[in-house]
Amino acid sequence: MQVRTLLHRIGEGVLTGDGGVTVNSITHDSRKVSPGFVFAALRGEHAHGLDYLKEAVAAGAAAILTDRPARKTVDLPWITVKNPRSSMARAAWVLAGNPQRKLQLFAVTGTNGKSTTAHLISGLMQSARKPAAFIGTLGARLPGNIEIAGEHTTPEATDMAPMLKGAVRAGAVVAALEVSSHALSQDRVAGLEFDVAVWTNLSRDHLDYHHDMEAYFESKRRLFTDHLAPDGRRVLPVDDPWGARLLDEPRAGDVSWGLDRGAVCAKNIVSDLDGSRFDLNLPDQEISVYLPLVGVHNLRNALAAAAAAHAAGLSASAIRRGLERARPLAGRMERIETQHPFPVFVDYAHTPDGLRAVLQALRKITDRRLIVVFGAGGDRDSGKRGPMGFAVGESADISIVTSDNPRTEDPESIAAAVAEGVRAAGAEPLVVLDRCEAIARAVEIADSRSLILVAGKGHEAFQTIGEVRIPFSDQEVLRSEAGREQCA
Repeated sequence: MQVRTLLHRIGEGVLTGDGGVTVNSITHDSRKVSPGFVFAALRGEHAHGLDYLKEAVAAGAAAILTDRPARKTVDLPWITVKNPRSSMARAAWVLAGNPQRKLQLFAVTGTNGKSTTAHLISGLMQSARKPAAFIGTLGARLPGNIEIAGEHTTPEATDMAPMLKGAVRAGAVVAALEVSSHALSQDRVAGLEFDVAVWTNLSRDHLDYHHDMEAYFESKRRLFTDHLAPDGRRVLPVDDPWGARLLDEPRAGDVSWGLDRGAVCAKNIVSDLDGSRFDLNLPDQEISVYLPLVGVHNLRNALAAAAAAHAAGLSASAIRRGLERARPLAGRMERIETQHPFPVFVDYAHTPDGLRAVLQALRKITDRRLIVVFGAGGDRDSGKRGPMGFAVGESADISIVTSDNPRTEDPESIAAAVAEGVRAAGAEPLVVLDRCEAIARAVEIADSRSLILVAGKGHEAFQTIGEVRIPFSDQEVLRSEAGREQCA
């Protein structure tokens, strides 16, 4: 595609130089530039993309897109725009052939439950014989069991556009995406219009980025104001106060959902450590369903997914079939098979409300002694550390505070803040900074009437200490003999 054609299709920008040059892709990462690429030089927190212009040109960049005037020292087509992130995203879709227009698009936003809800939506669509792609924190999964690793909950458009192009090639007619607040505020989904947009919940997280809950809410609200198709439908919870604010501004086609009220809800719930049986109330009928996912928080995720599927026109039988075929995602209330005489779970819960929801869910379905291993990440919202400790301290029988991803902070200081939260709840934590040793300690303490939950890292197969990622998997440590084999 010629640069002048690309400029016309993204609908904004001033071109300096030869508009007849051919381009075939776009990236903002100078390390990913190849011949024929547009290099999008964006403003970052600590540097500007133009600081890497020399490297991009040397790698074969065919054109530059940025917010600064053309440089006379660079003999390449130069597109100057006001918002290079948004323009980059739109260019990515155009250069990929607009695969998003060939797909029914679902978006899921919220603090907790995005991965499971989006995964369930893709499964429900599959149950209706609609091949679906899933893109989120765990990467991308395309029809044919094609998996693509990802770095962000919502990839940059420069990465997502090729993913959706690949999904279409693999036969997908649907794509279910996790859409984070960061992605919305950073225009990663610019140019996308969703057919169904789902709100799961909102609770404290990312306040190091958004600063307060109102700003966090406004960022997520953009999914429903800026990225909903003209005839798109909103799927909103009646029992989350932030989602209810959106319901207070009704839009034609809204579908409300909730645990025990809303257009889609559950009745006669019976749950245990294998899952839940319940009557699923849909606007037009009621069906009996078995959900093989553990905990009321997963039941809520399933209700959100069922409401989204209903909004998209799926039949009750397809919804039932899809929910009954559901399996937990890696690190999402994942039961780990071990030789121990007690159940062991790994979950990604890493916020106060996320931990509280998981632990309250377990309390409702078991009288086992709950042993929880958890910590808080470094270089992130430090204000949530005490509340995370309090959430565990008030619900767990034994709280073991350990290191999560300390990054560049002191692990001992992070753990101390978390431990203070546990004490504020009236409990006394064990503090074992080495995460492997902390898991081994939980196994040592547990007996046949116990249940171990290792929380915070979920699917992650690494631990970030300083600037280095070290291979580490909660699941693999738990599968080793009493957690000791890998701690040696």
